[in-house]
Amino acid sequence: MIGASGAGKTTLLNLVLGLLEPTTGRLALEGEPWSPLPERQRRARRPKVQAVFQEAQASLPPHRTGWEILQEPLEVWKRGDAASRRAAAARMAARVKVPEAALEQRPGAWSGGLAQRLCLGRALMLGPALLVLDEPTSALDPTLGGHLLALLASLKAEGVALLVASHDLPSMRTLCDQLLLLQGGKVLCQGPTGQLLSNPPHPHLHKLLEAVPVLG
Repeated sequence: MIGASGAGKTTLLNLVLGLLEPTTGRLALEGEPWSPLPERQRRARRPKVQAVFQEAQASLPPHRTGWEILQEPLEVWKRGDAASRRAAAARMAARVKVPEAALEQRPGAWSGGLAQRLCLGRALMLGPALLVLDEPTSALDPTLGGHLLALLASLKAEGVALLVASHDLPSMRTLCDQLLLLQGGKVLCQGPTGQLLSNPPHPHLHKLLEAVPVLG
């Protein structure tokens, strides 16, 4: 999903996550209706969908270390023993490029990019079917941003569905099969990413593409 600030991207993500309830329309996941559920049912379905929020620091518990944050989903869902959870956390930290030294620290000691990579690692610990990401590359330098895109592409190849909200059109061209343009909470156009970006069917999309800097 692309669009200017205030277009409704984060609102739509919150609807998918069940943090907001739609007043009209319907949501479906894997062909089944998807909406906020009673707590017992909600807990049974939550692992299917995980999120990486734009404000990574704010979404991490400030009193827990990196080790504890990565292992918490496994503890909540009673996956494995203490040793296997620690080993799984170490493997995930390596996958998202978080040094083990940082895992001994708490979120207040981390940069925004490191916090965001911890959020991604935490979201992947339960093997979700759908990963929701809000501006995933906004806090990362080009090197780490490239690594994140490569990791997301590998997840996509493994069968994880990605729902991404971003202003980063070059990254969306690389990562996303389908593109949806929002403005004021309304869908202006949607379709195959390459087709829409190569031949924008709406003036607003053409304007967004003109704003992308070109080097050389």
